[in-house]
Amino acid sequence: MYKTGIISDEISQNLSVAAKLANQYRLDALEIRSVDERNPFQMDRQDFVHIREVTDAHNLKICGISSPLFKCSLDNPAQYHQHLEGLKKCVEAANLWQTDIIRAFTFWHQEGAELEAIGEKFQKAIEIARDGGVTLVIESEPSVNTRNTKQLVEFLQLLHSPYVAALWDPGNEIADPMAPPPYPDGYALLKPYIRHVHIKDIKAKPTGTFYEPALMGRGDVDFHGVFKQLRQDDYRGYVSVETHYRIQQEQLEDALLVRPQGSSFSEGGYEASVAYLNILRDEYNWMGEVT
Repeated sequence: MYKTGIISDEISQNLSVAAKLANQYRLDALEIRSVDERNPFQMDRQDFVHIREVTDAHNLKICGISSPLFKCSLDNPAQYHQHLEGLKKCVEAANLWQTDIIRAFTFWHQEGAELEAIGEKFQKAIEIARDGGVTLVIESEPSVNTRNTKQLVEFLQLLHSPYVAALWDPGNEIADPMAPPPYPDGYALLKPYIRHVHIKDIKAKPTGTFYEPALMGRGDVDFHGVFKQLRQDDYRGYVSVETHYRIQQEQLEDALLVRPQGSSFSEGGYEASVAYLNILRDEYNWMGEVT
């Protein structure tokens, strides 16, 4: 049976607030993307220690680091170097937090970008991951060069590295009109590579350019099928909630959906995450409780 988590800044920039809510819903872990306005690239050792102290105090694991690795230009050497240095920080954090999962992307989408060229850029990151004892889990989404699961599988086959795997986010697939249905088709393609799962529901925008976050169960992803399949396949990794939906305000702008971080992103997230977790519990029985 999979383990459960939630990305902490979907609740609050205050990690203690996020941890208390995770405890209330009996989750196993928090996932770290931004805390106190900073992402892991911007944190220091003191931040890493504080985060570990808070999660330990609430008896929670840290299931992964949602880093922005390679959400940058493919052709910008300065940004590339900055991201490699950020990855080194993430490895330091991962070792302290006792997680081996660091999220990565495949650079901002660039028309005509070749997977081989992207793969070459990944080699130094793979060396850092290997030396640090971590796995880079690559996420597909329309803002980057592996826009969907089909392209991500091609890229993972090209890399053919034990230090690289997939982060499956079925909601992201809704945003790409060229993507196969996220379940069952996308899952079947990506299954051999999946090491981590994000859960958010999405409705496709009429233009097909990006997505509209939806309350769990009100979007276009078959999450009844997703949870049933993960259990049937005895997936043992983490399923981490990534709410993105907001209740008491306008929905998040595309810029924040693509670069989620800080108070402007977390505002309204607490109430939305409570609603999400209630639906996951009451309508999806996602934790497999006896009813």
